[in-house]
Amino acid sequence: MSSSNKNQKLTHAAAAILRCAPNNELNIVVLNKALFYVDLVSLRDYGNTLTENTYIALENGPVVAKYPQRLVKPLAEAKIAEQVDRWDGAKPLVLINPQEPAEFLSPHLDAISRVTEHFSKMTSEAASDYSHLNPGWSIAWKSSGESGKPFPINMMIALQQIVEDDPWTSEPLVANERETIIQAADNGEGESW
Repeated sequence: MSSSNKNQKLTHAAAAILRCAPNNELNIVVLNKALFYVDLVSLRDYGNTLTENTYIALENGPVVAKYPQRLVKPLAEAKIAEQVDRWDGAKPLVLINPQEPAEFLSPHLDAISRVTEHFSKMTSEAASDYSHLNPGWSIAWKSSGESGKPFPINMMIALQQIVEDDPWTSEPLVANERETIIQAADNGEGESW
């Protein structure tokens, strides 16, 4: 995939998140966490991340690699959102041109809304603390410390944090589902591991 297309996906996803946020704004730290978790939900539910961007481990948690150039700048250049300096030192990204979400986002809008609702209630510190529980971030952060430069996060490892919350990992199979699975395996129809 071209970097231009990845940047467009990232821009559209960020705009959709900001559209769901109170007052159409989020601190950049919180926006980065929301994007990270939207990508994890997409990976869990569809087998690939929504934005197809790389996240790196910084002290404050996962962020889009080169986010000032890949996220903040394109949003400002497209006059979709701008980062503002507040009197209290906050630098939120504010949606200045709300638009209907891009068509490719349609299957993801519910997840975007739920993730945004969760993170929009958090301070930057709380969002960072939550992301520090992510095993992908933990491994990349340790590697960053050893190498002295930001390390990319393995999204398959990072996925573990949200998979544990899925009902399929904790709810028992219904009897007829179990029998169907066993019968398929007996007939050689199941996947071989």
